[in-house]
Amino acid sequence: MTRPQARHRHDRGFTLIELLVVIAIIGVLIALLLPAVQSAREAARRAQCTNNMKQLALAAHNYVDSWATLPAGMRWGWASTPGYVTSLHGMMPGFLPYIEQVALFNAINFNVNMFEPQNITIHATAVATFYCPSDPTAGQLSDHSSAAYPKMAHTSYAGMAGTWPNNTYQLPPGPGFPNGLTHSQFGNVKANQTGLFSVHSAVTFADIRDGLSNTIMFGEHANGILELPGATAPPGDWGWWTSGAYGDTMITSMYPINAYKSIPPYEPQGAWADAHIMSASSFHPGGANFAMADGSVRFIKETVDSWRIDPSTELPVGLGTANLGFWTTTYVVNNPATFRSGVYQSISTRKKGEVVSADAY
Repeated sequence: MTRPQARHRHDRGFTLIELLVVIAIIGVLIALLLPAVQSAREAARRAQCTNNMKQLALAAHNYVDSWATLPAGMRWGWASTPGYVTSLHGMMPGFLPYIEQVALFNAINFNVNMFEPQNITIHATAVATFYCPSDPTAGQLSDHSSAAYPKMAHTSYAGMAGTWPNNTYQLPPGPGFPNGLTHSQFGNVKANQTGLFSVHSAVTFADIRDGLSNTIMFGEHANGILELPGATAPPGDWGWWTSGAYGDTMITSMYPINAYKSIPPYEPQGAWADAHIMSASSFHPGGANFAMADGSVRFIKETVDSWRIDPSTELPVGLGTANLGFWTTTYVVNNPATFRSGVYQSISTRKKGEVVSADAY
């Protein structure tokens, strides 16, 4: 009997070349998809940041409904003066009741310095509405050896104080100053307090004569830029939400948006003018979010028209400083012919009367 011949099937595997081709194709696909995934994640973080700023702007409007004015950017006073609100209370604590943080608000003792022992515990409380998801260190606590602020929580947002910092205050008699003290770093240039927040400010919406939709109320102030390699900001920790100090919860438009990318810091003795801690900044590509006084939030590009910075002084062209004594380094227009505000400076002030096109920013 003749048996049928068996057929032997030989299984064929991948050759090395084919395997390498497949791996290469997978690598190309990952390279193409990864930026898209990262871009989608950043878009989600930016959307959350926008929502945070809308909540902050809404809280400011609710505050005005309750108290008629915006809160002061910072309170400053002698600790021993009866009835006088003492140092470093900023705007952010005042917004807490309007962002569902009543318990935290009630834990603050507003009758003493923000850094007295009675207020130590609140400094270590992070508030999610106060920080941007793209800001890598904003949600982290910083450790300090000081007994007054052992651990500090941060914010990614700050109130707009106008074109440059000014330490304007008027104090009753106190220790070392029997006749009181009046001081302004800003007096030799323009009228004081051109932004919405400043020391002892009390701005109403009626004071914003340039229009609520044309005036910046809050801007991003990324805490994480001070942690970047090569960061040259002064040593220290900034962006504390409990503090009203410049560099913590107040910024200016003296330097362009994301100035840390192109401008080294400048800190003349007695003046608060560091480019890294005083300017609006973010980790969003190309610009930063800003809340306008009408409650809307806009993404403004870092390339928006801004006054030119003189590389020799690291100040706006035409602007200089003069030291007039105790805490009185002031900004002085040295050359009115070259001193020019840009669009960014125009929308950071509340009543200078500039005409700015809606598509200019």
